[in-house]
Amino acid sequence: MQSLRKVAAPARFAAVVKSNAYGHGLARVAEAIAADVDMLCVYRVAEGCTIREAGVQGPVLVLGPVPPSELAAALAANLSISLWDAGSYLADAARTAREAGVPLRVHAKIETGVTRLGMAPERAAISISQLLSDSAFELEGAFTHLAAVEELESGYTLQQLERFESALRPVEAALRLRGALRHAAASAAAMLFPRARFDLVRVGISTYGLWPSPETRNALSEPIALEPALSWRTTLVSVRDVPAGTSVGYGCTFHTERPSRIGVLPIGYAEGIPRVASNRGAVLVEGSRAPIVGRVCMNMTMVDVTDIPLAHAGSVATLIGSNGNETLGAEDWGRWADTIDYEIVARLPAELPRVYREDPQ
Repeated sequence: MQSLRKVAAPARFAAVVKSNAYGHGLARVAEAIAADVDMLCVYRVAEGCTIREAGVQGPVLVLGPVPPSELAAALAANLSISLWDAGSYLADAARTAREAGVPLRVHAKIETGVTRLGMAPERAAISISQLLSDSAFELEGAFTHLAAVEELESGYTLQQLERFESALRPVEAALRLRGALRHAAASAAAMLFPRARFDLVRVGISTYGLWPSPETRNALSEPIALEPALSWRTTLVSVRDVPAGTSVGYGCTFHTERPSRIGVLPIGYAEGIPRVASNRGAVLVEGSRAPIVGRVCMNMTMVDVTDIPLAHAGSVATLIGSNGNETLGAEDWGRWADTIDYEIVARLPAELPRVYREDPQ
């Protein structure tokens, strides 16, 4: 994370810990990194409350929609919220803040090209002026989100940045006077687009040592050292000798072509292994790759350990991480599952046991 902070400087650094800290464990991650970042970003009010319950007191921004029924909880937990609706929602938010007797901390979101949530750029200055003049609100920032940073040749990112800058130009002096932060860049833009860094960067996937995309890594003129924070391991619970022609798993989608040894993992798609990786993925056992054979089951997965003579019930199976001289990453699983590394780690169930280690440095 320090290498990312150095690249983004002098912009402030926000770490995005939504979705259970991208599968890494929200409370423990927030505790571990809070002192090294300027802000934490979550998606839901409940996530922000979890961080507060863990004892973290620094700035926390809720990026997602906050229902009117949760505004009081956001205020009580001293959370900042994203605001883009200048209609009835704004009235609800102002009333909640006045009833609580404290201003609601807000970041105005501007829609510049993702077509999700945000104020229309041509109306943003008017809405921001309303927020600046209403004592029910404390405007801490204005931001947007970028849609196509990895599409380096498209020019779309520059169009979005121009829309964002143009939208803020009429109120720029007022924002600076208030010390409000402008922000647009997530991981890829923080690395590749100096213009997008503004006053703050919101770094998500790269906080955990993972790349936003191979294109991002390949486009850097100077390498950044990213080391995945997460390893994912289980153990073989069974190793069975079977003859050639044996069917493995539901649907009989795999048949052994020789006398084989089939190992069983006690985890399946309910524990985060993508079912689409059936007959495509692999795990590491005793320093070698063991291919997944047959369909991934809800709670079990079979692997071929025929060529791994040391494999036995109790052998460690590494899904993400290193084993001997071999390494598998979330990117590998993303490729096997036709998805991205974000989805692989973010969908790891919260109930999976997580073991945290202290930084050896």
